[in-house]
Amino acid sequence: MIQLSAMMWTLATFFAFIGFLRGWNRELVSTAGLILGLFALFQFDSLLRGTLLATVPRDQVFLVQAGIFVAIAFFAYQTRSVTTPDVRRQSGRDNLQEGVLGGLLGFLNGYLVWGSLWYFMDINEYPLAPYIIAPAPGSPSDQARSLLPLVILGGGPTGTGDLLAVAVIILFVIVLVLI
Repeated sequence: MIQLSAMMWTLATFFAFIGFLRGWNRELVSTAGLILGLFALFQFDSLLRGTLLATVPRDQVFLVQAGIFVAIAFFAYQTRSVTTPDVRRQSGRDNLQEGVLGGLLGFLNGYLVWGSLWYFMDINEYPLAPYIIAPAPGSPSDQARSLLPLVILGGGPTGTGDLLAVAVIILFVIVLVLI
């Protein structure tokens, strides 16, 4: 069986390859969409899980949260590039630089996507058991739970989400200025 932490880093590497092929400008717009989606899901978590889905079983709550986030990720990746190939050549950036920056942002996006899905599994007490089970105490995946995106950016289920709000503001400014 594979550790959840190994799966997270493997998918982040896969997304880095995709980001290398897509370029940094498309990946930056996708990152902004993912962060905005995480912000919305984090801020409305008490409404979603506490009110609307309070009587629904945990596995269905996870499927709703994961479905909403996957839909957000899908539409975040369906963006068009703002710059055309002619503008890219005139900007002084070569294709290697575009690709490397895209790879770094793609790695971040992969971490955000899989880490968020893992977070949703964690707060819903791993509803996909026996296929995906909670990490054993002391395992690498158990130690990596503190590295999940919504734990770092939002402070976990009881956090305030201040760092996530700052990330949303910074990414919007970057997207508006650079693209």
